[in-house]
Amino acid sequence: MFHDLVDRGLHGVTYVVSDEHAGLVNAAHRYFPEAVHQRCQVHYQRNALAKVSSDRIQNLTTRGLRDAWSAPTRAEAASRIARLIDELRPDAPRLADWLADTHDATLACYALERDDARTKLRSTNSLERHHQEVRRRTRVIRIFPHEASLLRLTTALAVQQNDKWRGQKWVLRPTFVPKEVLLQRSA
Repeated sequence: MFHDLVDRGLHGVTYVVSDEHAGLVNAAHRYFPEAVHQRCQVHYQRNALAKVSSDRIQNLTTRGLRDAWSAPTRAEAASRIARLIDELRPDAPRLADWLADTHDATLACYALERDDARTKLRSTNSLERHHQEVRRRTRVIRIFPHEASLLRLTTALAVQQNDKWRGQKWVLRPTFVPKEVLLQRSA
């Protein structure tokens, strides 16, 4: 998919958000090496909650991650996650170890200077919502007379969603911090 997009002229990608599917992450790094990769925070939180069954630990994890991700800076977010890890370690050492090893991938959104862009682009929720709408609309029709009719409907939905997103200021001109600067900030 990325190869096809690059062949069709896509360039200048500086930020990619996805779940942690190894093939997708590797492809993003291969085709967009200058881009910062953000692990979807919603998927990450679900992965973390699946590692424990205690409601108390799940609630603590949810509150702690949300608190960390709402921090104004990457350093503050990392500090809050470190406190969460320390708090979880006695009761959930495997979860604490996993958080310590993987949480950094959820902080790449701090490469975005604007808080409003950061909160919108730190997960894949908006894209997944669009896919859900496409599925809802195509399920109603069920059988398309030919491929062109399916393409016409999905293209119309994509254009409609694009117009909606373009009407929101955070999509027009998000400001990015170069990857090198981000790495210097987090050091």
